[in-house]
Amino acid sequence: MKYYSNPDKYKSSNINKFNMNNNSNNEETGFLEITVTDAQTDMPVADVDIEVFKLTISGEYAERAVSELVVRYSTYDDGTIPLIELPVIEWPLNRYFAHLDIFGYYNVTIINIPIYEDVKTIYNVKLNRITSPTPLREYIRTPTSTEYYTPPVWFL
Repeated sequence: MKYYSNPDKYKSSNINKFNMNNNSNNEETGFLEITVTDAQTDMPVADVDIEVFKLTISGEYAERAVSELVVRYSTYDDGTIPLIELPVIEWPLNRYFAHLDIFGYYNVTIINIPIYEDVKTIYNVKLNRITSPTPLREYIRTPTSTEYYTPPVWFL
């Protein structure tokens, strides 16, 4: 994997595609949409690094977990990333979460991202600018919305 220091460094960095956009194994898939804006101005934030992970919980008392990077993007000028297709996973031993990071803003972690068959899970994330030396991390638990989604014919 290559890392670049230019603004387009993660625009299309799919780590583990999980059969992304190619559902040849007939597994159930859903979709994830993330849009990022500035909390104070409501303007889109470009170049936010977004990493989506699959968390697998194990152990007799669910005391351990391992995360696997699924996909990584940086937001475009309009604060969006490409629509992500993800397989539906077995809850509660598997979960998705995402980290959002950009210089000058507090980091955000989206936890327990629900992915349902043929449903688009939408997060409209508002980033807060760093205003104090105390490090903070914000967490989001609930999607902005969910909606049934049928991909266009050319998407299949």
